[in-house]
Amino acid sequence: MKHFMSFLMCSLAVLSVYAQGPNDSGTYYRNADGQKGKNLKTAFAGIISNHTNVGYDGLWECYKTSDVRPDGKIWDMYSNTTNYVPGGSQQGKNYSKEGDSYNREHSVPQSWFNEASPMKSDLVHVVPTDGYVNNRRSNYPFGENNGEKYMSNNGFSKLGACTTPGYSGTVFEPNDEYKGDFARIYFYMVTCYESKISSWNSDMFDGNSYPALKTWALNMLLRWAANDPVSQKEIDRNNAVYALQGNRNPFVDYPGLEQYVWGENMDMAFSYDNYQTVTPGGGGTDPDEGGETGGDDENPDITPAEGEQLYELVASADGLTIGNGYLIVYVDGNLALSSCEGKYYSGASVTITNNQIATEVDKTGKPHQLILGGKAGAYTFYDPVEKAYLSLNSSDNALNTTESATDNVSAEWAIYFSGDYAQITSDAYSNRSIQYNTGNPRFACYKSGQKPVSLFGNKVANSIEVVSTDYDNTTMDIYDLLGRKVATFEEFNMLPRGIYIISGRKVVKTR
Repeated sequence: MKHFMSFLMCSLAVLSVYAQGPNDSGTYYRNADGQKGKNLKTAFAGIISNHTNVGYDGLWECYKTSDVRPDGKIWDMYSNTTNYVPGGSQQGKNYSKEGDSYNREHSVPQSWFNEASPMKSDLVHVVPTDGYVNNRRSNYPFGENNGEKYMSNNGFSKLGACTTPGYSGTVFEPNDEYKGDFARIYFYMVTCYESKISSWNSDMFDGNSYPALKTWALNMLLRWAANDPVSQKEIDRNNAVYALQGNRNPFVDYPGLEQYVWGENMDMAFSYDNYQTVTPGGGGTDPDEGGETGGDDENPDITPAEGEQLYELVASADGLTIGNGYLIVYVDGNLALSSCEGKYYSGASVTITNNQIATEVDKTGKPHQLILGGKAGAYTFYDPVEKAYLSLNSSDNALNTTESATDNVSAEWAIYFSGDYAQITSDAYSNRSIQYNTGNPRFACYKSGQKPVSLFGNKVANSIEVVSTDYDNTTMDIYDLLGRKVATFEEFNMLPRGIYIISGRKVVKTR
């Protein structure tokens, strides 16, 4: 019996080690196992409602950890033109226009819950935003509109009469880039405060604990969450909130979880450590059957033809590697950035299969492979065909090139990700990013209104080839790991020992 008990205890210990939730959440969500629909929401409420109140004034200090962009500035989800220093002179100050200061925005307005605690200082939904835009939002519900009453810079956020079916009042519409973020915040709020929400006063809430949201608002938020999936930015913020406040947003940790609570999968039991990601309209994805949460069989690598290279979609900063080659792609049009046409770049046709592209590069009519250099917040893109760096030299649409990126902010770019899209924003003119213009077909720099682009990274660039001195590639230039051209193929033997990029591969020169 003693031996059996020892074996049982050891077995349970092993199970506790391997039964782990996503994003290092461990067994945090274990008590929600097996629950469905309304009961699942209540189970989550019991898990996440017990958290530390950081205090309204304490939010300022939290933002220095939870809401800082890769370039060190405050991450503002209401404006795309602000560059606030965390804790700097623009924190909580008076404002007369967009860009004057940032403040603490209750994405669920505090007047809806009578400024009560702990909702007033819940870090999950109180986010830093531009003060002026926040003021224009006031306490209007979220919704979709034409912006006839107000639009922030570049039309990033809008205020106007609701065009979402089921409601006609004035609403505030965040940018598509963050609609999913706010939807998952609302799902958190109506779950965390399930015991309080029936008394909250809002045209979005239904006066009960379940479903808690009115039909028009619930349908809209479910759509927003599906169209703007969980991003790395949300995951990082969720982890930071957990460290600061002691609770998590399960709708970030488990993409598509809202479908288990209100949507198509309400009859499917939740499993915290064997979660089936939900695609609305397509049911769940069984981890044992491959797909998004398990296995590689469903999306195998496509096979490049001779002379082609393989590129894979990059959806987070983890996919950015200095020295690697990348394609900038307008996915809906199957076009990759190609030849430089003076003040813009044309597109070359590519075929996208399983989020991968197999193509020749750097030839006539083919995409240009751009070598990533620099550092986070100040990346550079070297074009080996033009023998220059992508740059934005003035505050217009022109996507130029420059021969040197050294101390040249016009050649530096910040890269943010939202779902499958990459926002490649100029450091010189932070309100302009690389987009694709379908009306006047070209890749150029715009404030807004054009088509978003994606990044595809060379899949073979991380493989390392070891050579001594001779190298038989006579067609490509040679780059260092910062993406800077250092030699032609004829000069390879004269280079010192080290790691270089040649034809999209890391090559180790041993002598």
